[in-house]
Amino acid sequence: YLIDRDFVVGEILKGSATPMVDPFGISSPEYQDIADIVESFGFRHDPTLAEKMISDALERGGATRQDGKWTFNGNPITIKIFIRSDDPRRNSIGEALSSDLEKIGFKVEKIFGDLSRAQLDVYGSNPKDLKWQIYTEGYAGTGTFVAYNPAFPTQMYAPWFGNMPQGYTNNTLDEITQKLVNLNFTSKDERTDLVREAVTQGIQESVRIFIAQTKEPYVASSAVNGLVNDFGAGISSRFSLINAEVPSRNNLNVGVRQLSQGSWNNIAGFKDTYSLTIYSAIGDPATLYHPYLGTVIPVRENWTQITTKGPTDHLSVPADVQKWNPSAAKWEGAGSNELSKSEVTYNILYSKWHNGISMDKNDLLYSYYFAFEWGTNTTSAVNVDKTVDPEVTPLISAVLPTIKGLRFLSDDKVESYADIWHFDEKEIAGSATIWTTEPWEITAAQERVVTSGALSFSRTGAVEKGVDWLSLVNPQHVQLIKSELQKMKDERYVPPALKGLVNADQAAERYDASIKWITDHNNAVISNGPFYLDSFNPGGQTATIKAFRDNSYPFEQNYWSSKFGNPMLASIENVDTQGSLNIGQSKTIQVFVNVGNEPSNDAQVKYFIVTDKGVIAKGEANPSKDKPGQFAINLDSDKTSQFSPGASTLKIFAISNKAYKPVFYSTPLLAVAAAPSSVPGGNQNNNSGSGNQQGSSNTKSGCLIATAAFGSELTPQVEYLRNFREHYILATASGSAFMQTFNAIYYSFSPQVADYEREQPWLQQTVKLLLYPLFGILALSENAHDLVGGGETGAILAGATASALIGSVYIAPPMAAYTITRKTISSSDVRLFKFLMIILAVSISATIVGSATNNHQLLPITTAIFVLSIALASAMGIGRLGASRLLRMKRIGEV
Repeated sequence: YLIDRDFVVGEILKGSATPMVDPFGISSPEYQDIADIVESFGFRHDPTLAEKMISDALERGGATRQDGKWTFNGNPITIKIFIRSDDPRRNSIGEALSSDLEKIGFKVEKIFGDLSRAQLDVYGSNPKDLKWQIYTEGYAGTGTFVAYNPAFPTQMYAPWFGNMPQGYTNNTLDEITQKLVNLNFTSKDERTDLVREAVTQGIQESVRIFIAQTKEPYVASSAVNGLVNDFGAGISSRFSLINAEVPSRNNLNVGVRQLSQGSWNNIAGFKDTYSLTIYSAIGDPATLYHPYLGTVIPVRENWTQITTKGPTDHLSVPADVQKWNPSAAKWEGAGSNELSKSEVTYNILYSKWHNGISMDKNDLLYSYYFAFEWGTNTTSAVNVDKTVDPEVTPLISAVLPTIKGLRFLSDDKVESYADIWHFDEKEIAGSATIWTTEPWEITAAQERVVTSGALSFSRTGAVEKGVDWLSLVNPQHVQLIKSELQKMKDERYVPPALKGLVNADQAAERYDASIKWITDHNNAVISNGPFYLDSFNPGGQTATIKAFRDNSYPFEQNYWSSKFGNPMLASIENVDTQGSLNIGQSKTIQVFVNVGNEPSNDAQVKYFIVTDKGVIAKGEANPSKDKPGQFAINLDSDKTSQFSPGASTLKIFAISNKAYKPVFYSTPLLAVAAAPSSVPGGNQNNNSGSGNQQGSSNTKSGCLIATAAFGSELTPQVEYLRNFREHYILATASGSAFMQTFNAIYYSFSPQVADYEREQPWLQQTVKLLLYPLFGILALSENAHDLVGGGETGAILAGATASALIGSVYIAPPMAAYTITRKTISSSDVRLFKFLMIILAVSISATIVGSATNNHQLLPITTAIFVLSIALASAMGIGRLGASRLLRMKRIGEV
């Protein structure tokens, strides 16, 4: 409640973001399943409530407030906030939060640093050292678009995943998120319930507090063809680098903020988005996510059979299916009693490693061995297990029970068994199969370096041991790996997991190839993707990746772009609420949806209706059987009987079945106790201008103000004031009642004017110039709202301020000009002004009575008269004053 998310979005992020209080955000396909939970918390900027909650908690703990400052046992309470100085946006957020904390009585110690320092102080320091208490964190998401994404609640909330600060524990969140990650549920509904529970628990715990989801701009030269705009990663996705073409050139320059601010290693590295973005083009994964659907697609494997008996039954695992036994240090068969929910049979698409050695099944087996070896702690009274890492081991150990083994049917055909189930079989294949992105000898060399105590796979292990975090691009670490490879050759070393599968001469050939690679490139990043890392220069902040043109690589340059095409997005073209909602009576709301710019029912449309007390109704809109693009929200009398008179907000989500990026739309809805009288202007036809649509660029606004400001420096102000209207004005009975009448009148002509604006740039510019004073007026009205603490009084005062100033600025000048042309102020003008003042007094009284009694038949009329009368009265008053002075000056001049 202390954080002003609208300010962050509108001012700090300049409108290129949306407020966020959950780990998914409105751009995720999963958000529609948790939206009602998020809304039920009623998060808003309410510093008074925040201060009360903080004060109550501190006083219960024995703290006292002296001269406006919080103390404990006579000492000031100090909050250490680590602020990212390398990111101007998070720097501003940190400064704003520090100021807010100081205002409510805390002493704040600001610590500034970049991500490298944050890796050490925030993520790597011992909690006992108390180096920080608040951190302005930021995440790049998953770097791809994912339809079913357990990573968000797991990474952001669950301690077992190794990403929570200061020794925080929560067994409930661990249990919930492990079920999500391990595909341990029995239906789609159960999975949804798990996601909802994880988000609910995570928000209640609030170890991480979300502020905003940014909309990152990307720029590309028009000369570059083939870029793929992934819904998650944007054009920085690996598909863009693979498919990009620049005619008559053989190189492409890509600007990045950083090359890396972490470690490059495949075990517990690649924690920062900068490293991951580059590496995504170097190493091929087994599977990827479709950039527009977020569903699993095979890359380096072809699934020939997916068999499942889940969610409740099991398959018998063949006795010759193998797993690595870390205690016995050998491969063992499954035996006769092993069971598994699912089995996947698939063909491997091998290629050569970048060092010229051909991939084979031993590379895959070694990665399989590694999971069991490093995911199991076999330490005993007589033996210390060196293959243990404080981050890696807990993470893998949580997944190991689901791995039931594998067997090679041939060198490139595998059968994998996993105790997992999903209603989308592609998800089973994506989790059950085996793959690796580095040759076994590089992994083995790293193991030997780490177990010798020289380096650590993980950041936490590095801090515990007082050594470096292993990185395959760090020159010193690279030389350690090179030296280890030479020792392995000299020893004719074959790892225990590959004995009997690889002989010493075959191993030596691999060692030689990797040693040569390191000598030539000064890095140990050897992988199997479409590009290889030719050079990495952290000092010069440049990395060069080159296309891997070996014939063994399975995909041509344009292979992926030809499979995806252009996304067919959904857009909400219009919402017809058909006037107010009559409590106790059935109601139908029409939603008009396009898919790919054409009316279509090939979409999912869900809704919920929220009041200041939380979500009151939710469900799915029904598509019309004979009218493409038309959906109906049907509220029966039982549902509408749950409403109370007053304002609510209707929120709608639409997702195309061909591109899962949701579009979000909101519009006010007024509930009344009896059938309403007709509203001036006819039914409330809320087109895309009267509501607020996010997530789609296909809809033309019906608002002449938004159309004039579109794409200009005024866009953030439009968004900021829209949020003020929806979260504060519409939350009051008087404000909502006025907006009902205003919308009916304004949108009777605004869409036509907006369309004409788009055709006439001169008119758009003229309207834009006229908006500058309006935004100043509305900002002052917001200050008036805050001055009295908001609520009904704040809404009425804000309306009075805005109306008076609009009358003074926009209406008074022409009135004054008219009076001057007449050369006199008539007695009828005076009588009209007095009459307006009487009407104003009556409308104020009626509005106060209507607000106090929740009379939703009276309020739309009284608020409209109140606003109109005060605007005209101020216009006449200012106009008369200005005209009389000008006429007096003119007479003096004539004399």
